[in-house]
Amino acid sequence: MSNKNGFTLLEIVISLAVISISMVVLIGALNRAITSAHDNNVLTDAVMLGSEKMVVATASPGVPEMGNGDWQTDDRFAGFRYRRVVEETVWPNVLRITINVDHNQKNAFSVQGYIVKP
Repeated sequence: MSNKNGFTLLEIVISLAVISISMVVLIGALNRAITSAHDNNVLTDAVMLGSEKMVVATASPGVPEMGNGDWQTDDRFAGFRYRRVVEETVWPNVLRITINVDHNQKNAFSVQGYIVKP
């Protein structure tokens, strides 16, 4: 019986196959994690922008102009745009304000609030 040290070619091929499959799975998981982090960042910025514009709309004195506003941008939020929509409700003297926020022409966030006409 001979004394053989080392690995056979078959053992090396199998170990490389296992490592390759593991790397593919890890790269896929990393890609999903990066995409998820980016989506969360977009949503956080959209919520901040929409919430700020809703506070401005509801805290401003007087009655806001009815209808769909034009899309506007804010220099602090690159790639985002927002618009304010003011509508009558079924209740007298109550207006619904909707702030729509888009990111790269896709809807990212909407928030609604109500105000009572003075």
